[in-house]
Amino acid sequence: MRSVSALVRLVAVVAAMGVVVAGSVVVLSPFASGAADAVDVEAPVIDLNEIGNFATRSYVYGADGTPLATLFGPENREPVSLDAVPETVVETILAVEDAEFWQHNGVNLAAIARALFSNLDSGGVSQGGSTITQQLVKNALLNSETTFNRKIREAALALELENQLSKEEILETYLNTVYFGAGSYGVQAAAETYFGKAVGDLDWGEGALLAGLIANPSLYDPFNNPEAAQQQRSIALDRLVAVGKLTADEADGYRDAPLPEDRCSGDNLVVLPQCQVDQVAPSTGNYFVEDVRQQLLTDPRYGLGDTPKERADALYGGGLRITTTLNPRLQEAAETAVRDTVPENSLGVTAAMVSVENATGAVRAMVGGPGYETYRYNITTQLPGRQTGSSYKSFVLLTALNQGAVPADSIAGGGSFPNPEGTPNPYNMPGAGGSLTSITAGSSNGAYIRLGQYVGLENVKGVTDRLGLRTDYTDFPISLPLGTLLTPPIDMASAFSAIANGGIRNPWYLVETITDADGVVIYQHAPAPQRALTRQTSCLATQVLTEVVRSGTATRARLSNQVAAGKTGTTDKNADAWFTGFTPYLTTSVWMGNPDENVSMANLGGVANFGGTYPAAVWRAFNAVYHEDLEPRSFPTCASTRPGQFISSAGQLGRLGPLQVQRTEEDEETTTSSTVPRPTTTRVPRTTIPNYDWGTATSRPPVDSTIPSTTSSTTTPDP
Repeated sequence: MRSVSALVRLVAVVAAMGVVVAGSVVVLSPFASGAADAVDVEAPVIDLNEIGNFATRSYVYGADGTPLATLFGPENREPVSLDAVPETVVETILAVEDAEFWQHNGVNLAAIARALFSNLDSGGVSQGGSTITQQLVKNALLNSETTFNRKIREAALALELENQLSKEEILETYLNTVYFGAGSYGVQAAAETYFGKAVGDLDWGEGALLAGLIANPSLYDPFNNPEAAQQQRSIALDRLVAVGKLTADEADGYRDAPLPEDRCSGDNLVVLPQCQVDQVAPSTGNYFVEDVRQQLLTDPRYGLGDTPKERADALYGGGLRITTTLNPRLQEAAETAVRDTVPENSLGVTAAMVSVENATGAVRAMVGGPGYETYRYNITTQLPGRQTGSSYKSFVLLTALNQGAVPADSIAGGGSFPNPEGTPNPYNMPGAGGSLTSITAGSSNGAYIRLGQYVGLENVKGVTDRLGLRTDYTDFPISLPLGTLLTPPIDMASAFSAIANGGIRNPWYLVETITDADGVVIYQHAPAPQRALTRQTSCLATQVLTEVVRSGTATRARLSNQVAAGKTGTTDKNADAWFTGFTPYLTTSVWMGNPDENVSMANLGGVANFGGTYPAAVWRAFNAVYHEDLEPRSFPTCASTRPGQFISSAGQLGRLGPLQVQRTEEDEETTTSSTVPRPTTTRVPRTTIPNYDWGTATSRPPVDSTIPSTTSSTTTPDP
């Protein structure tokens, strides 16, 4: 301990000399007193966890390992090994910050003396005497106060740190923790921020620029103060010449190289949030990443912590590797299908779509709206959703089949229905009758109002509850079969996927695995299949919904090499248009409309937009890409059923009589004058954690007040 005390005492004396020479006699007394109190203390014990415990950014990956986003808070850092940092960076930083690093034992008294006289000569502070070890100690364990107490403690801790860690370990930790400005900590993040490349690709001139930033990152920022940055780079190059790493001619060559001008280039497109907003074409895949982020911040089941702060610290500083369900190839196909199919318009009409894998519940693609950069509300997942129109008839069909009906059973068409607790009373609805297959393929409003009364609307709710719909059933309007209540597209896709999966519903999910910075798995998705329908019910429903695509209202969704089934839906005045369909592999729900208000799509691109128009076309364009390399599959063959019977208005089954059924798109999309009100849309608030500068590849989400509002209106949903 004597050597420690002697060195520390000498540091105190040299520092005191600097104060005296500078003429600061007034402040010398308390400083000297503090130094005297500190010099004879025992060398402290350092907790190495404090030295190496620094925030590390997290990554979000697609199902195939493709990087989707980088998440970080106040500190953007990606640790790299010392071996991964090239000589061009290591030697330049050492030349500028601590040329005798490999020789000293943590405190360089000669450097302190040189700095003292250099500062006296310049009349200010032009050179520092702190070693890299001292800088590491100050940044990790102390503060930036310019007091003798702090400097003495810094020296003592630096000496002790050199006893506990090797030089290589100290240098590696320093290179990963030193601040370079613009939120970039460590050489890897700095290389990305200023040059758009990995640190291993930096040359001597680029290394010199980074080394020059350390002294004052704000002052020497090349984007904000290029003249100062160029001067500082030149000083660093001179130091490289002085220590023999470069010749004068080589240094002059790097001195003449242009400074970086664009913070958003190369790898920065993935890493820096401002680059995503300013430089990258809008990517609706960002909706998916944002939903992942929100789930991890709000749901403790992912193992990131019990409190919001703990989860935020883990997500933005825990070095997590988050593997999601998103298939980047399918995501691109989904975005292309929407972009190329939905016509340009002045109505504010957009499309949203989401795809769920039948056998697992994994969400493979998500287009949440017109573009995350301009519209942060995710139409596909956020409550309360939109009116579903005739898509909802599928759940009335399932209820009937679940009660013992068969596709060949027949029911009368529309008429006048008692509606004593609603308006209007009676409730009049036209629409042809026929078999359950024909009234579904033709989407007869009147027949489905009648069928809803027969099966019982409370029973329909029981079916949708088992299928995972988060619809708010505050009451059961007679028009419920026509899709008057609100449901988000993800719920529709998930519910229909159970039909395709033999009645087994796999709840939709976004995250497969999460590993921590050490590669330890802290979360693994566990399948939770639930039987929602009998196998026979799902098989018969598939049989009926196949006819919708084959010859009914969704013929535009037909695939050339794969069977498909589904249901269209359109609300009053063509304000909402849906197609939710499935193959043996995948279920996709497509919605179209204006996300903020009810806008008629009766003339969109020169045609009236129904569920079987653009939504079905979007569905087909996407699924054609998805299925092009897959083995064609058939839907299962259902067990034999009894002959069809007639479902009377009194709810009795009788013999089926001959009926002439006309299946037309106009019948499916008939709008009426119902006065069933559309509920006011209330946006669900998104989670925000204060005091974080959200650094993500998808940029920071808006505060709740910026989320667009919708206008309540009265609609009558058409199918």
